[in-house]
Formats: sequence, structure tokens, C-alpha cells
Amino acid sequence: MRQQSINRVKEIVLMEKLTDYTCNPDYMTKWNKLMTRQEYFVTNVNNALISKVNLEEFGDIDVVHLRQHQSIVPQALDLKMRMTAYWNIVLGRLVDSMALHLQYCVHNLVNNEIEEIVNELMGPDGRGIERMPVESPAVAGKREKLKKHIKMLKESKAVVGKIMDRIIGYDD
Repeated sequence: MRQQSINRVKEIVLMEKLTDYTCNPDYMTKWNKLMTRQEYFVTNVNNALISKVNLEEFGDIDVVHLRQHQSIVPQALDLKMRMTAYWNIVLGRLVDSMALHLQYCVHNLVNNEIEEIVNELMGPDGRGIERMPVESPAVAGKREKLKKHIKMLKESKAVVGKIMDRIIGYDD
């Protein structure tokens, strides 16, 4: 079941890599929220006195290396914000998918595999449970043999006890 779950996660990630589709309204909300800081970011990238810009959710970002690509900074920021907003959707889908997968696996385990175990216990004629309290001849033979061994050990204990008493009696 573990390997099945790992394969399921790999499939989900591969599907997400193939397309960037979502109809989740939270995507646009999140993207718009992230893009409200675009003008602030671009202005600070162009400011030679500033080396780091702080953006919510990203922390301090070193912007010195971006100055040589000023013409594409707005596009790069837009792409990064889209990916960030989309990644939140992907994580939600991944969690939901795994929860559904685990629930499905547990359901199958309970219904199918336990049914299989019960069928094995019941036997082909359906009388397996009735036969369980009945001891098989092999087990009965072993039980009788063990009883004889226990009886012999008890008798041996009594004999050894008498011998020990005699030995102690001779020492006195």
C-alpha cells in the first residue's frame, strides 16, 4: 500500500507538470494579492541604493543581479507570482487526492482483504467456524503426549525431592 501511495503522488505531480489548469477562484485572488506589490518591487529594483527588497511571503530578496535585466523584471515577477498562487492550489489538490486515496485503500482493505481472510477461515463449505472448536487428531495427540510428559516430570520431581531429603538426612 505504501508503494501504491508513492506512485499515486508521482502521478499527481506529473499531471500538474503537464498543465497549469485550475478553475479554483482562490488562484486569481491569491495572484492579485501578490501582484499588488509589483510596482513597489520594480521601483526598488531600479533604485541603485537598495540591494534587498522585502516581499510578503518571500522575505528579503536580493535584487542587485536583476538590474541588468530590468526590461523583463515585471514579466518575471508576474510569472513567479502566478507560480506561487498556482502552487498553493496544487498543494491543496495533492492533500485532497492523498486523503481520498488513503480512504479508498482503507476501504478496500476492510472490505476486500478482510472478506478474503474470513472466506479462508470459513472454508469452501462454509463450516470453518464450526470446525474451529473441534480439535484435530494431530493436535489431540500432541496434547496427550504433553500431558504424559508433565505427569512424568511431576513424578520425577517427587523422586528427586525424596532423594534430596535422604541426602540432607544423612548429613545430619
